[in-house]
Amino acid sequence: MFLAYLFTILKNVIYGASVFFTSSLSNSTDVLDLLSLRFLMSFTALFLLKTVGILKIRVGLRDVFKPTERHAFVKPLLLSALFEPLLYMMLETLGITMTTGITAGVILSLPPVFSSIFEVLILKEHSSNLKKFFLALGVVGVIYIAVNTNSSAGKDTPLGILCLVAAVISGCLYGAFSRKASSHFSPFEVSYIACMMAATFFNSINVIRHLIKGDLLHYFDPYFDLQNLIGFVFLAIFCTVLAASMNNYALGRLPVTTVTAFGGISTFVTIAIGCLIGKERLYGFHFIGLTLIVIRMVGVSWITIRDAKRKAAK
Repeated sequence: MFLAYLFTILKNVIYGASVFFTSSLSNSTDVLDLLSLRFLMSFTALFLLKTVGILKIRVGLRDVFKPTERHAFVKPLLLSALFEPLLYMMLETLGITMTTGITAGVILSLPPVFSSIFEVLILKEHSSNLKKFFLALGVVGVIYIAVNTNSSAGKDTPLGILCLVAAVISGCLYGAFSRKASSHFSPFEVSYIACMMAATFFNSINVIRHLIKGDLLHYFDPYFDLQNLIGFVFLAIFCTVLAASMNNYALGRLPVTTVTAFGGISTFVTIAIGCLIGKERLYGFHFIGLTLIVIRMVGVSWITIRDAKRKAAK
């Protein structure tokens, strides 16, 4: 249980910082190049770790197309890969390029709301009324910040906000299906299939795009800029491989709403980086909204720990 909470905190710190690196890369790299090269690096890293035996990954295409012992459990695995990274990363990346760091951080703190719904619909798990109350406080905090944000002063656009909300919904669906898949596949196996699908999908489209443009020989040019390479390494290795595997581990041991409730940490990290590095301004209403988000996080965590102790005592 302790390790699950630790991984949840660490992955949210990494996810919070990823908004800055994604935004920075999008200023010099096409969105499709960003996604393609990011997941190509992620999958290559996992494949090499699997090949040399550092990671024990026993899942592959044979489990998808052949009647192996785990074939019957492949559906939630593929669905989790569809919703994240395919849909989530595409929508999140597009959304971040069309909004400010603060707005992106606030919207990306919404998962507990949708997670609570999908937890009931997909996993048949129900939350207590007190837990729903704390989740609602977090929603109020997000809405309060959104209502008071003057988007005309920044680069926020309705389409960017819509993409981020859609990304949140996609991420919550991923959480639900990843939790189902984690009972039959290890965290790194879930990440391996997800990265394989994302690398195949985005690079297939991107190769065709570069062929049409006639610049296929420049496909890997973004890697040859040191600042870009640092961003790619952070997003591909730390975020996609390490943090995603931490997330898969936590989802296999904690309720989805509890894991997503810690999203407040990533919100803090995103906003802090936006203010310190991006020179974005923090207003009083941000502090009020963030306070409610923190109360949500602490409240949901307290209820989960209390319920786990009661269950263990029976």
